[in-house]
Amino acid sequence: MRLFIAIDIPQDLKDVLSRLLLKLKKSDVDAKWVLTQNLHLSLKFLGEVDEAKIKNIEEILDSAGKQFSSLELNFEKFGFFPDEKRPRVFFVATDKEEELKKIYSFLEDNLQKLDFVKEERFKSHITLARFRSQRNTEALKKQIESIAIKGKFQANEITLFKSILKPQGPTYEKIASVLLK
Repeated sequence: MRLFIAIDIPQDLKDVLSRLLLKLKKSDVDAKWVLTQNLHLSLKFLGEVDEAKIKNIEEILDSAGKQFSSLELNFEKFGFFPDEKRPRVFFVATDKEEELKKIYSFLEDNLQKLDFVKEERFKSHITLARFRSQRNTEALKKQIESIAIKGKFQANEITLFKSILKPQGPTYEKIASVLLK
């Protein structure tokens, strides 16, 4: 099954982002916009995982929950991966990069013991869209200059999600969640 670890976003903020995305879609960029119910802050994409490993992953999440405290996260600014000149992903960043990086590093170190490939790069973000081409990305960049992104939420838990790929887009199902101390 296809899995990832993330911090879910409260529904009220998903709704705020959804209304914002409706405005941003007017820029007519060639992008696949993330569905409201799928908005989340990714910590680690695991990919295809044998069901036998889920219990071990849950134990790692449980350890993370005991080690790390909940965080108040604020939306900080918009951004692009890999960069603004040739964007492939449009996102909103959060303000607790260092704290989230500690959680990410803990997960990476422990998941490596289960033979997951360790990645060194991390940027806390909520993906809003994935670009298919560069059409009208300049219009989007101009549009976001005048938008002050606001939103804050308490990140109280880490969740293991199952991603089910469908023709109309992925759906996410919670497999396990652990509270942060």
